[in-house]
Amino acid sequence: MGDQAAFLKLLLKHQTDIKAFIGSLVRDAHLREDVFQDVVLTAWEQFDKYDPDRSFGAWARGVAANKVLHRRHQDRRFPVTFSNETIQAVLEAFDRTEKEAGLRAEALQECLKALSERSRHLLAMRYGQGLSGQEISRRASTSLDAVYQALFRVRAALEKCIRHRIGAGGAEA
Repeated sequence: MGDQAAFLKLLLKHQTDIKAFIGSLVRDAHLREDVFQDVVLTAWEQFDKYDPDRSFGAWARGVAANKVLHRRHQDRRFPVTFSNETIQAVLEAFDRTEKEAGLRAEALQECLKALSERSRHLLAMRYGQGLSGQEISRRASTSLDAVYQALFRVRAALEKCIRHRIGAGGAEA
């Protein structure tokens, strides 16, 4: 995959998080968009310096933090009231959240594999196809209460499995 395609794929995957980070620091919508555009341009220009072993989201948020700090330094009226330390703390919080979400997503994938075919099918109907409990009940020829109880049990089992996997450092459950 070429640099341009790799960059676009990573940018599209992380743009919501990058915008959220910028939005947590810059309240004005037009300025947020200006900063985001600057971040995209700078990230593209410096993409050859990006280390693929590192999270692209974390790298791009670092570029965004630098852009916000630079703009504040250039223009004292730039509406960012946070100190450099606070901006750094927000950046670190976003990085931790991204890592935790990644761990949860990996654990979820493994836990889904451990479910019975029936449970996976039930989840696929409810969340994959977006079917209502009533429609699932009709298709499965069972009561609505039975569908809700089964969904409750499957979600509880997934949550327990995810907690166990994350608590065990990702070890097999």
